[in-house]
Amino acid sequence: MAVEEKVLLEVNNLKKYFPVKAGVFRKTVGYVKAVDDISFYIKEGETLGLVGESGCGKSTTGATILRLEEATAGEVKFEGKDILSLNRRELREMRKEMQIIFQDPYASLNPRMTVADIVGEPLDIHNLARNKKERNEKVRELLGSVGLTAEQMNRYPHEFSGGQRQRIGIARALAVEPKLIIADEPVSALDVSIQAQVINILQDLQEEFGLTYLFIAHDLSVVKHISDRVAVMYLGKIVEMTDKRDLYNNPLHPYTQSLLSAIPIPDPTFKKERIILEGDVPSPVNPPAGCRFHPRCPKAMDICSQKEPEFKDYGNGHYAACHLLD
Repeated sequence: MAVEEKVLLEVNNLKKYFPVKAGVFRKTVGYVKAVDDISFYIKEGETLGLVGESGCGKSTTGATILRLEEATAGEVKFEGKDILSLNRRELREMRKEMQIIFQDPYASLNPRMTVADIVGEPLDIHNLARNKKERNEKVRELLGSVGLTAEQMNRYPHEFSGGQRQRIGIARALAVEPKLIIADEPVSALDVSIQAQVINILQDLQEEFGLTYLFIAHDLSVVKHISDRVAVMYLGKIVEMTDKRDLYNNPLHPYTQSLLSAIPIPDPTFKKERIILEGDVPSPVNPPAGCRFHPRCPKAMDICSQKEPEFKDYGNGHYAACHLLD
């Protein structure tokens, strides 16, 4: 895969398989191929959107990059250093550079901790504050950067709305001054009006601190606002990846075309063709042979069920994996 200069994160042939166990002796009878041989890169200061239906492996990709899940195979390079080969001490040091914002702002905050303790905990773990006064000062600054006030420091998570809780989660991720933030569906649990506020905060913080994002979502209209490039994932594979303008104006893969056709348009006079996919997403335990999308693809040919399409560049960094394009 062609990679330009100043690449912050490079993922090569990443796989994450979960064993399926059965019987009295819990024997492994198969594997859930959650992430199956994917490669991509993210440049410094860029946002890569990772989109696809629920269960396609997006969140597992994020967790495996951070080693919250151990990879089955592949390579994850952060600033040229392979994360998957680090020992525990080296990984802990690297964690300062990479943080995650979780999907559910209700489940990801400890209900027994105050906001000051939640946001201050990473400062304690990595010894980034010399004393309590300096720690509280940093917490105040972090809360201010996400639109919360110092008066809210001593409150508990249940006293906040979903949008405010997600802001606390963002402040916690920022505490160690990371270079990369993996945002795992950070707005999917929020009301639409609040989603826009949180996305605006993320964009402002990116500009202010020079952050790099892997933005995971299932909603292509949300991804359009924040991403520079977009990777579309289906059943453990990336099927298309390109600049966001190219993706929205000229989608090459039939799966991307169907996802884009589902985005509602506010103009009632504008009629667009809706592509309805047949059937359900196949099981990742036993994915289809050839192209994984072929059982649901309206344009499938004989070769699609026999041979896996190559993920290649069709011009200007527009990657896709589809036999129709050859």
